[in-house]
Amino acid sequence: MDVRYAQVPVDGIVGKLIRNPGYNSNKVGLNGWCWTPIISTHDKPMFQEALCESIRTTGVRNPIVIYALAEGDFLSFGGSRLRAIRHLGLERAPALVNDHVGRYSEALAVNEENWQEFFLDVPEYLEFTPDGVDTHYSIERNRRNHYDPAGMEWAGDAEFIATEFPWIGEED
Repeated sequence: MDVRYAQVPVDGIVGKLIRNPGYNSNKVGLNGWCWTPIISTHDKPMFQEALCESIRTTGVRNPIVIYALAEGDFLSFGGSRLRAIRHLGLERAPALVNDHVGRYSEALAVNEENWQEFFLDVPEYLEFTPDGVDTHYSIERNRRNHYDPAGMEWAGDAEFIATEFPWIGEED
């Protein structure tokens, strides 16, 4: 398995990968993982519109994370960005690809020395595992043990942050 940086076709992302073998969904050929369809919940509409506007004006600042498996390409992280990219009609998204099948073998190699080069808003958390890279900006409550502000750097002091993410800055 190689980790690559590529511009991936958004129509090729067929579902959301979940690390939970007991989840009631579709199995994939990666031990301990399954997938579910990507569902747009329409949560945080001000956040989503601001993200679309940011992409319109400055482009996609940070890659999503996908897994390339025999069954297709699956999203691991970056659902909000992927929704915004699709909403804007863009055909490709920058991605860190956990390439288990060699689909992106011509793309740039990503490793522990260079991974930060692929982010404008560098997250605190990125882990290389035998399955691939895993990251999260920690903006959802209780997703990680603390809030990583890198995920919202693009938004500045936007008013929607306090409205749609009221827990930011709270202690656990």
